Amino acid sequence: MERSDIQGPRRIPMDPKLLRAAGTGDKSLLERLLPSIATAELAIAVPNNGDVLSAQDDPAEASILRGVTVGGNTALHIAATHGHLELAEMICERERSLVVARNVMLETPLHCAARAGHHQVVSSIVSFTRDSNGIGVDTALRARNRDGRTALHEAAQNGHVDVAVELMSADPGLADMVDHAETANELLKWNQILAKISDESGSTPLHYAASAKNDKMVKLLLEHDTCLAYMSDLDGLFPVHVAATMGRVGVISAFMEQCPDLDELLDNKGRNLLHTAVEYKSTAIVRYVCGRSELVKLMNARDFEGNTPLHLAVRSGDQEIVSLLIRNKRVYLNIMNNEGLTPLDLSIIGVEDGLTYVTNPAHWILMCLQWNGARFSSRRMDHVVREDFGPEDLEKESKKHASLSQSFAMSTVVIATVAFGAVFTLPGDYNTDGTPTLARRYTFKAFVIADTFAFIFSVLSTYFSTFNGAELTSLSLRCYYVAFSIALLGMATRILVAAFALAIYLVLAPVSNSFGIAVCVITSTSELLLHAHMIPLCKLAITMKSRVGWTGLFKSQVRRLVWSWFKYQIPQILGASFIYISIFLLPLL
Repeated sequence: MERSDIQGPRRIPMDPKLLRAAGTGDKSLLERLLPSIATAELAIAVPNNGDVLSAQDDPAEASILRGVTVGGNTALHIAATHGHLELAEMICERERSLVVARNVMLETPLHCAARAGHHQVVSSIVSFTRDSNGIGVDTALRARNRDGRTALHEAAQNGHVDVAVELMSADPGLADMVDHAETANELLKWNQILAKISDESGSTPLHYAASAKNDKMVKLLLEHDTCLAYMSDLDGLFPVHVAATMGRVGVISAFMEQCPDLDELLDNKGRNLLHTAVEYKSTAIVRYVCGRSELVKLMNARDFEGNTPLHLAVRSGDQEIVSLLIRNKRVYLNIMNNEGLTPLDLSIIGVEDGLTYVTNPAHWILMCLQWNGARFSSRRMDHVVREDFGPEDLEKESKKHASLSQSFAMSTVVIATVAFGAVFTLPGDYNTDGTPTLARRYTFKAFVIADTFAFIFSVLSTYFSTFNGAELTSLSLRCYYVAFSIALLGMATRILVAAFALAIYLVLAPVSNSFGIAVCVITSTSELLLHAHMIPLCKLAITMKSRVGWTGLFKSQVRRLVWSWFKYQIPQILGASFIYISIFLLPLL
């Protein structure tokens, strides 16, 4: 039986002379076998399933380097195994696609060279992958054999430190691929050398492991040598900063267990891990740090600009992080940065001028700081807050009103349309004279009155919204029109919901009175959602309770909290009370 028949159809068996040249390192014999003109194009299709290489067309026309052994090894596999550097380079120059060719075990030449510990051959193959179009370094270095092992695994298991260093230098991300504990431990025996490896950005394997949430790899690296934790990249970021940026709580915990003094590491901006977590809004890290008493010195640390983590949190406008920091009594609220600004100063700078929503994050942070005892700096506030309102600000404010007017108009028109249509599709049947059969019922009259009020208020809200969006209207008058539109839209929405509940009850009551009542109760809960702006105020109360306790909250702050809500709700509460009383009393007349 022919050898090609044993291994499969269209296989090119390796020339015995080529096999002898690759195995013995006979350069002169290889030169006689190879054609004088270098092959310009890639001669091999790289298999993905472990099949050995075969000729694409007629085997007689194929390059002699396409030949493979019974095990699917190419000449480059054999040269790499025996460490024949010159032969490996000659083969790569003629057939560069052989760099990623695989035998029946799915091993590349790099696997063979790494297993045998031939450092120079490994370096040469890696350089060829960089210079070749279509063959990336990652493709060659991260290729796995049938056992799932990369070339780095092979080098580590067989104790070839210099080869492991070469591979890790070419691709530090390989550290994250060492996912077998046994192989990882073999690799870490030479961790004192690997600790010195970094890529072009200065990142070490620990940087990559920290960013990839590889807790196991981080612990293994630190157990063998903690020096890696104290090596920064070119941007001055230590692995602990990388973990804080990515929100890796498990990694941070592993760092603190092995290196308790990592909280003293500062990046090139003078920021510790809490600064970094706040800057990148890693809420989980902030919560972790705030819960560790041994990390208390991070709370009020100042960077090179004098900013504490609270300064950065206020500047970023993150309510959750600001709340976490203020709840911690060890956080000082009145530290000034190098510009002489306290967190409260920064918060008032962040409050947008003109038309804005009262529960926006900037407003919430300002109230939270004030009510928890924060103070302004001694600087003149007119130097901190710009008071002039220029043409650009006027134009921006005008666009705000126009946009708000369009949103309100769409909502109010929808409500008016629904209310108008409900009059001509009244619930129940009609008598022979065309009158509704339920017209004499109390609930029917209440429904008609509610629908009438909903229509009137939606139309009025549309009217005021139109003036609010008109540029010919003075900006000061627009503010009044906005207030009217908001109040009327809120009333129209509430009354339309009441009208819906009355209509449902009117239809269901004759069949099941209890079911009709249940629907009305469920519908009335929507009123709570119309007060969703109370949620930030509740969070504010929780933050205050954590900072000053229940006694302090009720003694000095609860009045402010209640009044801040009540003063915005008084018009709507009074208006809603009048309308609801009218809806349920007028039908009695």
